[in-house]
Amino acid sequence: MKSFPVVDSMMMERWCQALGESGEPPFTPETELVREADFPEFHGAFYWQRTGKETRQQILLMTPHGIEGKRPAVVTPFYAPDGMCGYDLTAGVPLPQEKKTTFFALHLVRMGYVVAACDAYPFHLVPCPDGCSGRQDFLWWRAAAKEFACRFPRWTGMGKLAADTRLAVDFLAGQPVVDADRIGVMGHSLGGKMAFYAGCLDERVKAVVGSDFGIGWEQTNWNDPWYWGTERVEVLRRQGLEHWQLLAARCPLPFFLIAGEFDSDASLEFLAPARERYAAAGAEENLGFFNHASGHRPTAESLLAAYRFLGRHLEAAQPESTAAFLTL
Repeated sequence: MKSFPVVDSMMMERWCQALGESGEPPFTPETELVREADFPEFHGAFYWQRTGKETRQQILLMTPHGIEGKRPAVVTPFYAPDGMCGYDLTAGVPLPQEKKTTFFALHLVRMGYVVAACDAYPFHLVPCPDGCSGRQDFLWWRAAAKEFACRFPRWTGMGKLAADTRLAVDFLAGQPVVDADRIGVMGHSLGGKMAFYAGCLDERVKAVVGSDFGIGWEQTNWNDPWYWGTERVEVLRRQGLEHWQLLAARCPLPFFLIAGEFDSDASLEFLAPARERYAAAGAEENLGFFNHASGHRPTAESLLAAYRFLGRHLEAAQPESTAAFLTL
């Protein structure tokens, strides 16, 4: 498998400095197996992974039934594993089918990948506030961002999200059934942000798919305090830091962007300098783009293009049609 080293260490160092650091002493990201359960498409193993002295994240390891040998694998970060695996994991029942195009982890398992579905840091920093309706309620996110700023003044929320996703890559790479040279990350919205940063920062990641996460500063809510915060975004922009630089620094890392609402054809303009770098390296085919222009959730056709791209670059099976991953 071809390796993809960081080719612009100075630019990457600028981004790492901007993301900050926890300030905590080194730790071992131990994992604790909580329970196991079989689902129609996969065997699920539920873990807690330590992400700091007092923080942890939930990981659902999804392994296809009856696999042999080492398999390609993908990390799918999101609000919670449920939203990626297609099941209410508490009740053990399928989630509503109108959301099925965002069940990335379930799609990937159906195609033979091993998957680690992990959640985001806010839910393990503070308990659910009174009056909060759930994980997508910004009340919880604001409370967590406030606590995060107190605990980690030298870090950014985006830095924490990227670091935790990279720890999930650690976990996945250590699984006996995983080919550590064929690991990707794929995410939607919040998960797309996490996938993009983790993939650009981690040389072990061999392919990235991001769905409608808003590649430009003004395209989505990068200024929210659980990501960067308004003041930091203003500083980043004054310093001339743009997301295309992260991608260009990892050229020729395969990256596929699904656009729909927050990402659009304008996203190609944001990525133009990175595309020039890829073209100079003869790696134009390592950048993929599909704009379904029909809202925030990806369409079946956009996913088919993304999964074919992922299969090509992770040396995995490429689906012939949407039935390979959207079967009810």
